[in-house]
Amino acid sequence: MKFSALALLLTLSFVAPAHALIELKGGYSLHNVTPTELNDAFVAYPKIETMESISADVTTSVPGIPFGLGVRYETIKKTVTSGANSSKIDWVRTSVLMNKRWIDTGFYVGPIATISVTNDFNYTTDNGTDVTYKAANPITGTVGFEAGAKLIILRIGGEVGYMYAPMAEIKDPSGTAVVGASGSAINVDMSGVYYRATVGFGF
Repeated sequence: MKFSALALLLTLSFVAPAHALIELKGGYSLHNVTPTELNDAFVAYPKIETMESISADVTTSVPGIPFGLGVRYETIKKTVTSGANSSKIDWVRTSVLMNKRWIDTGFYVGPIATISVTNDFNYTTDNGTDVTYKAANPITGTVGFEAGAKLIILRIGGEVGYMYAPMAEIKDPSGTAVVGASGSAINVDMSGVYYRATVGFGF
């Protein structure tokens, strides 16, 4: 009985429409980053070397257009504590998403990219008193590959790629740019490789 039910479910997954008009997916990501200038400027605080994010994607396939279009909303966070000091990243990123499915049957494989339209980046230090610094560069992007399986309307997959995220100058609460040991303003670069696990639905 269990075998028959599993066989029926697998059969339906391959006879159901492969090309969904709309996909809704949630994701959890790990980001490897090396913001050297940021870490060096705040040497008394723990270094930021990785980040985690939660994202939501909405994509659609429009007849006549050879790629998918959509929107990605993600919150990227990291808190590192050492003794009484802590460093915290709180970053909200909204972007336009584009993908191309080279294979799109019971499985899907292909490139995926995003270009941000908004970035709200905050870096907070805490040694008993919180101080939040902001960086504003609206243009960040990602490029990668996604792959996964389709089970009726269920989508389970993964994505790996590179995020290009030079955040430029970081400013203190008064709006003054933070300077490094050289006396010039530091440039925060949150670029790095990311890995994303996704689950969602296609209709």
